[in-house]
Amino acid sequence: MKYLIITFFSCLSIYVNGQIESFDFIHKEVEIRLMQDIEFLSSDDLSGRLPGTPGANLASDHIQDAFQRLGLKPLFNEGFKQAFNIPRPTDIPKNRNYIAIAKDTLYLSRKLHVSPYALTNDFIGNALYVSHGIYSDSINDYEGILETSLNDKLVLIELDIPKNKKKKAGDKSKISSRILEAKKRGAKNIILLSKKNSKNNKISNYTFSKLQEIDVNVSIVYGKKWSRKIHRSKKPIISVTNVSKRNAEGFNVGGVLDIGANSTVLIGAHYDHLGKGQYHGSRKLSGQVYNGADDNASGVSVMLEVLNQLNLNSGFIRSNVVFIAFSGEEDGLIGSKYFVKNCPFDPSIISQMINIDMVGRLNNSDSLTIYATSSALEWETIINDLTKTEINIKNVAEIFPRSDHAAFIDAGIPAIMLHTGIHQDYHTPSDDFEKIDVSGVVKITEVVLQILQKLNKFSHFK
Repeated sequence: MKYLIITFFSCLSIYVNGQIESFDFIHKEVEIRLMQDIEFLSSDDLSGRLPGTPGANLASDHIQDAFQRLGLKPLFNEGFKQAFNIPRPTDIPKNRNYIAIAKDTLYLSRKLHVSPYALTNDFIGNALYVSHGIYSDSINDYEGILETSLNDKLVLIELDIPKNKKKKAGDKSKISSRILEAKKRGAKNIILLSKKNSKNNKISNYTFSKLQEIDVNVSIVYGKKWSRKIHRSKKPIISVTNVSKRNAEGFNVGGVLDIGANSTVLIGAHYDHLGKGQYHGSRKLSGQVYNGADDNASGVSVMLEVLNQLNLNSGFIRSNVVFIAFSGEEDGLIGSKYFVKNCPFDPSIISQMINIDMVGRLNNSDSLTIYATSSALEWETIINDLTKTEINIKNVAEIFPRSDHAAFIDAGIPAIMLHTGIHQDYHTPSDDFEKIDVSGVVKITEVVLQILQKLNKFSHFK
């Protein structure tokens, strides 16, 4: 509150060269509203907005109240909120998760790690070693191995890759890429082998969370003794996994500004974050609140201010606008994927999607990056015409698949992502309100409004 009082009585330097034509936007109240929303969403009281927690529910209520106050109609049959489940591991009992070869048994320990998203399953059979499990233009670790031969085998993949091979394989060397390749070839049970110890080679649960929907059991065996024992075994191997799960309830919050137009633009921003690092954070920082001021209280605040400006300036747009605050983004775009598959209307009527994710650090990067401009030819024209701003804008064709716009692109809907860059506070408890670039967030809001204005020339993209 102290900050807001100082801001209110300060001489604000919010002016941006070349305001939007016929659009009364730049005034001191914009900055105050933006920062009020960011301060609330990133406060300790919300405990990091982890889906399924009271803090996340407070955030969703705050967004719903704003939608109602600003005149949006509820998007879903049940109202402004769309509920969905987010898988959470709860218990992996030590004595019910193990690997056995003859009389030797390795139980869950520092030498055996089971993916928290594994399935409860018993396997007994022979192993199939596929080296590092890489398949790319230059490397084929599956040469001579029939694709259908993996479905009844325990597939062994070396976790650690030599630097030269890793460089040659590029993205195909990622753990997720190698597991997905094995899955594609029929693998149902995979063991990653590492001769290193788990302390120095621990894989985060976040890596596994990206694979939670593929129905493959993945375990990691650490240390030379058991890695070699499993690799060299000529006898059947028993692999038993038992993982109890519960579902956290997440909510997408959505409303529509319906002006009776033939086209509809969707503006989205995720409001969830990492809580206290229970599933995706560092063990060393366990218990600290990951407030997520930039990621992504900043994007939500911009979305709400865009809605506020459209209410203040009637007639500015020629399309209906759907506003959605997504949850479950940090768990692998679960909320946006669920929305696309369970849309309350035909998603093909969405002409364009604008995703606002981490836009609070313009002062760090000195530029706004707009990703996925290759999703439609017209984005190039629109972005090149964003001349009425002093912001340096980077036009990037690549999708950047780790945010919610990717779910829409996968569904054939043109989408872009606005982003001011990764920084040292990313996914740490130090992503706090005090580090937000105030004037930068105002400028990003203006850019979104400019994009909406230029979309008036288009209905659907090519």
